[in-house]
Amino acid sequence: MKKFLVSALMLLATLSASAQLISAARDNDGVKFGVRGSFALSNMNQEANASVNLLNLADATVTTKQLPAFAVGFAMNLPVLESFHFNIELKYAMKGQKTVEKGKVLTINHEVVSLQRLGYLELPIQPQFRLNFSESSHLNVNVGPYLALALHGHVKTKTHVEGKDDEISKFYTFTGKSFKRVDGESRNWKDPDDGYKDPYSRLDVGLAFGVDYQIENFHVGVSYDLGLKDINAFAKDMNDEAGYTPIKNRTALFTLGFDF
Repeated sequence: MKKFLVSALMLLATLSASAQLISAARDNDGVKFGVRGSFALSNMNQEANASVNLLNLADATVTTKQLPAFAVGFAMNLPVLESFHFNIELKYAMKGQKTVEKGKVLTINHEVVSLQRLGYLELPIQPQFRLNFSESSHLNVNVGPYLALALHGHVKTKTHVEGKDDEISKFYTFTGKSFKRVDGESRNWKDPDDGYKDPYSRLDVGLAFGVDYQIENFHVGVSYDLGLKDINAFAKDMNDEAGYTPIKNRTALFTLGFDF
């Protein structure tokens, strides 16, 4: 009897919650779908002085900089209450970092500029708190977790030695394949050796938060992706030999969107 009563109460609660959800969805014109496009500035939160010394010089200076990037995708907005929604997106997001290293060999200047890029399929699931100014304008506050899977990645490096032609190299992160070329020459491809290991983890987990202003079906907003997972796949016990340092994605996004 107790089990029956408990089951009945749970069923009533579920039906009541469903009725509220359907009512709220109807009052708010139902579930909304849209597209989003973002300009981004990304870095990997990596200490410059802990980066691998590409020039192998004791007096080399290493600086890390934000890398311009982008994100595009689809969004679904699910109303629960008038001022509480769920915002769910599925997007392709480019992330990475720029590293500049300068030094000298005797009196000859050397400079290495490295662009690290990773392309992710990202799924943010965010509770959304809505401040309604009118029927057609809202301020939305989004806070919630994201899960991301790296689809591809590469590191492009430009080495400049004073008095010589620049050398360009590109290393594909998850395959280990690479090439080098000097200005005016063809690419010299190289396959990975048998002991190759991906330098980055494919999985990333973090927190996404931001605000956007909505007028009718148009959105404009800013947000920030705070990576919580160390994506450096090298073992921590190799920190002396391999220059190990934790790497976590950090991305600021400026977004435009439209709902159908």
